[in-house]
Parts: sequence; C-alpha cells; structure tokens
Amino acid sequence: MKKSLKQPLKQQVQNQLNEVQLDKTQLAALEKLMADGEDKDKKGSGRTWIPLAAAGMFLFAVITAFMTLQFSQDNLLTMPQQIAEEVVSNHLKLKPLEVKTGSIDAVRGYFTKLDFMPVESSLQALDNLQLIGGRYCSLQGITAAQLRMKQGENLQTLYETEYVPDVFGDIPRVEKGEAPLVVYAKGIKVKVWVEKGLLFALTDSPEVAGRKETDG
Repeated sequence: MKKSLKQPLKQQVQNQLNEVQLDKTQLAALEKLMADGEDKDKKGSGRTWIPLAAAGMFLFAVITAFMTLQFSQDNLLTMPQQIAEEVVSNHLKLKPLEVKTGSIDAVRGYFTKLDFMPVESSLQALDNLQLIGGRYCSLQGITAAQLRMKQGENLQTLYETEYVPDVFGDIPRVEKGEAPLVVYAKGIKVKVWVEKGLLFALTDSPEVAGRKETDG
C-alpha cells in the first residue's frame, strides 16, 4: 500500500526549512500561517491553499534574504583576502606542473599565451626558494603564471599576473619602498605585492611539505 501523499501543512513546510535558520520573529510568523492552514483544513473550508500559498511566499522571501546575506558576506572580503584565498586553494591542490624547469628563461619560453613575461622578483623572501616549474592558472579571472618554488622539502606557490588596478585595487609597490601585504588564508601566510608592473602573490608556509602532485 502506498503511503498517503497528503502531509500536514506544518510538515510540508518544515521539510523545506532544513537548511534555513529563522529568527524567533520569522519562525513565529511562519508557524501562525501553518496553524491557520491546519485549522481551516480541519473545518473543511476548502480554501487551505490560501495559507499554504502565503507560507510558501513567506518561505521564499526568507530563503532569498538568506542567500542574499550569504552573498553579501562573501563580498565583504577585501581584495587582498580574496587573492589569498584563491592562491592558497590552488596551492593546496598541488596540481601537476605543465613545465618542469629551474630556469626563468625556460619558464618565459613556455608561457607564450600570457600578455606579460614572467620576471624574477627582488623580494628577499624569494632568495632561498628554488624554481622547479609552473603551470597556467588565473587570479580573479585574469590569466596568470603559477610557479612552484622549493626550499628544502617545502613547496611554495608564486603567482605572477598582470597588475590591473581596476580589478586588484591598491596593492603595495615594493619599488616605492612599500612592504608587501601579509594576508592569511586557511592558516597559510600569503604575501601580496606589485613589482615591475605585475602582481605577485607568494605562499609562505610549509603546509604542503612532502606532498605529491594531484591529478588533473
């Protein structure tokens, strides 16, 4: 025997609320709408669709407001923080290198699809890092060179991409004596700066030491 398809109004709406948290005022208003619908259903008024529709509209409004709030919270991240989040996410994925080389000239020869030429930075943080290769990537939607560096057993990621002020905003320029920004994402320190017309982002933690490249 099939189970009855008709569920109490309260149960129907409750099934839609599993992933949405309401405050006390919203919850009280919704429960009142559901109670009204159940009362009219018991009395056989034949117009139970009215409170059901009202409850549905209320629920839609709540979900829309919830999603808008989440989107707004995501947009509250500063651009340097967004850069760090994206860099660290790809840093931890450790995807296979497309070119394996310790030569910056060989790297330049590979990245022919870029609108810029990868360069060596004067930042002292890179002095003890050895280039081991790179792959194409993007940063905030702009094509970038993702270079992999090594210090002992620790692997670090260096991003280089064209500095577009309208996209990245105001980023410190080391050539003017400004110190790189230091931003943390997932517990990993990322330095962000502009040099030679390019935006650089460098991870500065040993979290991927000894890991193997992932597929894809």
